[in-house]
Amino acid sequence: MRRLILVALMMLFIVPTAEAKRRETAEEREKKTRHYEGWEFGAVGRFSLVFYDLDYMHIKGQNAVRAYEAQTKFGGNVMLNAGYFINNHWKIGVEAGAQIQYNHTVIPIYATAHYFYGTRKNCLFNFVNMGTNILFDHGMRFGSVAAGGVGYRLQSPDSPYKIDIMLGYQGLLLNPRPMTNGDFSFSPKDVNRKTFNQSVFIGLGITF
Repeated sequence: MRRLILVALMMLFIVPTAEAKRRETAEEREKKTRHYEGWEFGAVGRFSLVFYDLDYMHIKGQNAVRAYEAQTKFGGNVMLNAGYFINNHWKIGVEAGAQIQYNHTVIPIYATAHYFYGTRKNCLFNFVNMGTNILFDHGMRFGSVAAGGVGYRLQSPDSPYKIDIMLGYQGLLLNPRPMTNGDFSFSPKDVNRKTFNQSVFIGLGITF
């Protein structure tokens, strides 16, 4: 009996969907079909949850000190982007903007790669970002950033605008100014300090 109920429920979803597809005209299908080529530009905002933080410091001649912390802190970024479609599935590009976290404001700059599935304008995609970040802490200090995840693109058949909803992971490596104050003073060149945090994020973007 339970199997019959499950089959009946599946038919309720499958049959109308199949019927709707059969009723689509060639013109309607074409409007919903993706034909991406050339450049697209846009912006994206992300809300982040930082769940892990590592602070590393090594003073010349001493043992390195590592401090790990699991946490729940928030941040986010606003990025501008430009991408070029190699074909109907692959897009490569660049993104740059500002990222604000609980302890730092940085400028990420990275290369991006997107892969769009299927041929419809409304579709799933995967993305990967890799690059550097700039931290202004007594001068410009460079780090690195990497991110990746999954998204869903929404596009009306008659509109050039695309809405992207994203869910992903980011690892951010920073090179903040060495802490040389305290009971002992060390030369900055003898101190190697890095911080690394991991976060998950949800993002909303628009491209045209």
